[in-house]
Amino acid sequence: MNDPIRVLIADDHPLFRDGVAHSLSGKANITVIAQAESSEEALRLARELLPDVVLLDVFLQGGVEGYSLVRQLRAHA
Repeated sequence: MNDPIRVLIADDHPLFRDGVAHSLSGKANITVIAQAESSEEALRLARELLPDVVLLDVFLQGGVEGYSLVRQLRAHA
């Protein structure tokens, strides 16, 4: 069997973030490894945990603008 897909969810709305995590938790081939509520936290967790997929709100609150954050995440992946 293949390793599960490791997912980081980054959104500043806790209810949405938790809902996505709950929806994915029932999938055998997906593991939510972390959740972030700001762009800085998303970047830090992505660097530390190296997820396979980042589900990212591009209008995420924090010091890094969404599309710039995507570029930074890609640079560290």
